[in-house]
Amino acid sequence: MNTPKDPTPLVLLHGLGQAPMAWEDVVVPLYGSRRLLTPWVPGLKPTEKQAVPVADAAAKLDTDLMLEGMQAVDLCGLSYGAVVATRLAADFPERVRRLVLIAGMVRPPRALMKLQLQMLKMMPASRLADSSVSKERLLRTLDIVREVDLTDALPRITAPTLVLVGEKDKANKPAAQALASGISGAQLREVPGAGHQVNVDQPRVLVEILREFLDDGPGTAEA
Repeated sequence: MNTPKDPTPLVLLHGLGQAPMAWEDVVVPLYGSRRLLTPWVPGLKPTEKQAVPVADAAAKLDTDLMLEGMQAVDLCGLSYGAVVATRLAADFPERVRRLVLIAGMVRPPRALMKLQLQMLKMMPASRLADSSVSKERLLRTLDIVREVDLTDALPRITAPTLVLVGEKDKANKPAAQALASGISGAQLREVPGAGHQVNVDQPRVLVEILREFLDDGPGTAEA
């Protein structure tokens, strides 16, 4: 099947503890094939003073995309980025042509939240410094994540949706299954050899999955 001459722009939202540069190994192979945008997730940008509720983050991104001249986008989010992407696709369905959710969730399982908190506490300060994200900011965002419940949002998502979870990300598999079950027609797929951060663990595999879903799968007509 031929790729559209003017493919829909692709927006990639990073996860907690990451910066937009976490998508570098995904963006480079896709460069030139379509317009790409890797923004800071609202509330996580180092210059911001406070964390931002998920609904407000989705609304801010929708406005930013409109200002970029992007009427419809393909949207991919990882972890917390997937949470914001889910809410954006539900609240602004006309903005999202296709949706890819990696390590997303409907409601944060207590065990998963406990694991993420432990991982954050053990994360070397140097790694956080490299991504320009402070531990204090991440802890405040985790407080917001604890209150997330996307149950009512899922039925409002109309974009063809692909839910991904790393083969090694055992803690997040039930959440991924619940997410895929709640979105009409959503596909669920494991990414071989990947843990939670699929964009870092298996970028080449992710690139091929994105190409297949965004360019060759069903529903390729432009919004």
